[in-house]
Amino acid sequence: MKALAWPVAAFTIALMFRREIRAILSRIRKAALPGGVSIDFQNEIREAQELATQIEPRLPPPDRPQASALPLTEANARMLQLGLQPTPSGLDLNYYRLIAAQDPTLALAGVRIELEILAKNLAKGFKFDVPRNSSLGTVLRRLRDAGAITAGQLTLAQKVLSLANQAVHGRRVSREEAEEIIGVAEVLVDDYLSWLSWGFGDGWVPPADK
Repeated sequence: MKALAWPVAAFTIALMFRREIRAILSRIRKAALPGGVSIDFQNEIREAQELATQIEPRLPPPDRPQASALPLTEANARMLQLGLQPTPSGLDLNYYRLIAAQDPTLALAGVRIELEILAKNLAKGFKFDVPRNSSLGTVLRRLRDAGAITAGQLTLAQKVLSLANQAVHGRRVSREEAEEIIGVAEVLVDDYLSWLSWGFGDGWVPPADK
């Protein structure tokens, strides 16, 4: 009986105060370590993966028909042709998977840079000014407000940005976690590739359509 007394008492207390305990646990799950590092990193990755399955790319307006998909090998050349900034990976995120094998944090820092370039290119493509010192979060919100990206794309981009920032600011990230985040970011890159395939009035046609 003595051996059972403490477990029974603990269970009774937990039962009596289950709502309060649930609220405390919820706050703990959302707590942050110094530097704003999220404790529940894996849950954030899962949330991002679920969001990625729900994203639908923004359709081109009627005056910009979508051609065949732009080949990755031509992605940077197409961006230069449009006066946009090319990306380190050429929009092939396997580039960051290779880096993640040696340094997951560096790989996610690269993904963050990639997203920043894509966001600023979108702003230029949709012809609205972004102050030079604007944060990536600000640029993304302005893109959503301008109709350049969907609300779902904004939420997913913010999730990827949050995960990458946590890694850069000291959160230990495994190779597997980095690869999961890269896989989520790939959804946004695919949508961007579709955008590059729209008609921009310059007569460009993908090789498959020539």
